[in-house]
Amino acid sequence: MIDTLFIAGFGGPTKGCCKKFDPCPGEAYCFVSGIYGHNPARKARIDEVAAHYKELGGFSRFNEITEAQGQAVIAELKKRGHNLKLVCGYFYWNPYIMDQVAAMAKAGSKEFMALVMAPQQSAISWDGYLRRIQEGLEALPGEKPQFKAVVDPFFDKPGLIEAWADHAQKAAKGIGAEFTKDDTAVIFSVHAVPQALVKTSPYVKQAEATAQLVAEKIKARHWKIGYQSQSSDSKINWTEPSLEQAIAELVKAGARKIVGVPIGFLCDNVEVLYDLGIEGKHEAEKAGAKFAAAEAVNTHPAFIKMLADGVEAKLG
Repeated sequence: MIDTLFIAGFGGPTKGCCKKFDPCPGEAYCFVSGIYGHNPARKARIDEVAAHYKELGGFSRFNEITEAQGQAVIAELKKRGHNLKLVCGYFYWNPYIMDQVAAMAKAGSKEFMALVMAPQQSAISWDGYLRRIQEGLEALPGEKPQFKAVVDPFFDKPGLIEAWADHAQKAAKGIGAEFTKDDTAVIFSVHAVPQALVKTSPYVKQAEATAQLVAEKIKARHWKIGYQSQSSDSKINWTEPSLEQAIAELVKAGARKIVGVPIGFLCDNVEVLYDLGIEGKHEAEKAGAKFAAAEAVNTHPAFIKMLADGVEAKLG
């Protein structure tokens, strides 16, 4: 019988030196450096992204929010008569996925399922997190917990769509925007990925499906997907249009009020708060439009109930 829910996510820098560098350049720098494989050739880009974190306080609430999401799911499941233990592990920061697999085994877990905290599937996120769980299991000596199931992808589930639609409506009110009017448009932001990955995963198609469903829910007349946070020093092709290009196209088409909805992110991490909330707003206002970024789904009740439904379906 499954006794543990293992939540796997990207992760974000929290307080506590990782002791990777001496002297310590700060947790944000170490976190971003890790994403780029601690490659000295990427130092300029690492400095650029680390500065975004520092502008917002130097840390991320990613782990905190993910833990809160997990606890909320566990509480919802308990109401339904299911008692599961919760374990959260991250790909790029403490507590790491592989370490948490070991901790889960040490705590006596016999069977577990995984919940991948990524709204769309790609080799970088979804596949990578599951692979790291498997690597953690393979590194364990002796008897190992049994990996029994993975919660199904949820990019098109009604609870997720409802949560984003709700937050989009709240953001729109802040700038007097009405989605049914021609002067209002929506930019659905998703993390950019290398074009090569588009051929090997359903990432782009799932993002398009999510955007379409949210647009229908809020009755948006004008909208585009914008791919954000691509590496500024990269020599490869990334998914397009970029967030900046999409905003410019919407304004050119007549939008004077733009609402940014981060459908590629499940919590208000720095990429949502800075890349969309600050840089996106700057681009829109520079082009002559008002801009408001919607809150990510975070612990929205509809989202939590949807996740609980997905877990419950795998319990049998």
